Amino acid sequence: MPVSILLLSGASLVGQNIVQALARRNQGLRLVATNSLPSDPGLADFDSVVLVPPTRSESEKFDQIIEQLIDREKPALTIPCRDDDVLALARLAIRRPDLAPKLLCGSLETAGATIDKWASWEFSQKWDLPFVPTILPDKIEAVDRFAQEQGFPLLAKPRLGFASRGVSIIQNREQLAAITGDHSILLQRYLGSSVAIADYIETIRTAGIPLFHSFESTKYSFQALISRDGKIIDKFATEHHMSQGISQRVSRCDDADGLALGMKCASAFAEAGWRGPINIQCQRTPDGKLFIYEFNGRFTGATAARMLLGYDEVSIALQHYSGIVLSRAPKRTESFVLKQPVSRTMPHEIQYSLETVGVWPPV
Repeated sequence: MPVSILLLSGASLVGQNIVQALARRNQGLRLVATNSLPSDPGLADFDSVVLVPPTRSESEKFDQIIEQLIDREKPALTIPCRDDDVLALARLAIRRPDLAPKLLCGSLETAGATIDKWASWEFSQKWDLPFVPTILPDKIEAVDRFAQEQGFPLLAKPRLGFASRGVSIIQNREQLAAITGDHSILLQRYLGSSVAIADYIETIRTAGIPLFHSFESTKYSFQALISRDGKIIDKFATEHHMSQGISQRVSRCDDADGLALGMKCASAFAEAGWRGPINIQCQRTPDGKLFIYEFNGRFTGATAARMLLGYDEVSIALQHYSGIVLSRAPKRTESFVLKQPVSRTMPHEIQYSLETVGVWPPV
């Protein structure tokens, strides 16, 4: 009898990374996915798919459907693949403590600290973690003071954003005044080179605006797994070279200060009640200081890359949380992984079934 594993938002980038990490080792597993869109080609990788409402905008309806689905499927483990799913599972664990051992999540407080960047800042202040200086742009006096302390440029970010979407570089007080009072965003210190920004603006003045542009940087990522009893049972760190805002080259990184910071963060989350994967995103300032700018309480878009570098995090989590033992991934000696896009089509019969009856295969 196959063992069911449920992936919330299975067609997402994270979901597809998990599927890739399981490739050719999923014998005896029944992969079930939820998704809010019926047309994502990645859904063809699953044995069963259930169409659900958007997690955030229809959270009450989503929560009800997920609870019913888990009762029906009885998955050995339910894995969140998007930030909103993390919060939904934390809510479910409170409502249904009988299901909590089979949900890959921790406490509601720590889930919030991985989703809302203002909550991330407050969590970091409480646990003495070097999160990038952050402020809500609610009062012009406080915003002006923050600009004087940190200097321009500054970053304006959505509190609930992801993948750098909606992020703006604020260069002057006029731009600062335009966002003051908007509580859906926050301001942060810009961790990159202010000289590079100034040089780029001068280039635009003389040569025009490029059709595509971004300010690339190298980011540091620390991934760990926290056990049911709050112990850090595995960890791995990587360096990500960005291109057009996307992590394209991933390599192992064993910098001592990065590993120490990652362990300090993971320990804080463990003590605060988080269970399962925890990811810490960091960046160095031009003078070499490491700042945190994001937490993720889940696997990430680099999960498959880490597996190819030798860190089999999905297998480790399945064994620890569900007792599912997969065949060992091959030993890896590669020094880096290149992430490349793949072209796919969506099978018509799957999309049609999802659009008409909301499930695949049709009941």
